[in-house]
Amino acid sequence: MAPSAGNRQPWHFIVVRDQGLKEKLSKWRYTLFLKDSAAIIVGCGDRSLPQLERWRDVDVAIALENMVIAAWSLGIGSCWIGGFQEQEVKELLAIPEDIKVVALLSLGYPAEQPAPRTKKPLEEIVHHNKF
Repeated sequence: MAPSAGNRQPWHFIVVRDQGLKEKLSKWRYTLFLKDSAAIIVGCGDRSLPQLERWRDVDVAIALENMVIAAWSLGIGSCWIGGFQEQEVKELLAIPEDIKVVALLSLGYPAEQPAPRTKKPLEEIVHHNKF
């Protein structure tokens, strides 16, 4: 249900549950824990729509963030991952060349409830009428 530029929906999502594939996706510094995830969603953007190149990655990111929020409302935790080797992911999952891997999203039921992280105060990040 995520919005996208011109409602073109330039995305594809691969849900990875196969343990062998999860282990193969767990070989980079920031993906080591993926083998323990219940599922991994690979968010991809369609490069065959050149008029949307400027917005493609943003549209995919918005859709993935909607998944993060929806999952959390069901008690499912997630972790956004941008540190991976795109070409290797594409080869492993048979992703066509005109498709870009934007991000990986791990999903699972959290074993613990971490304390909320501190956020900057609104006064520091929200500006009214001018910067």
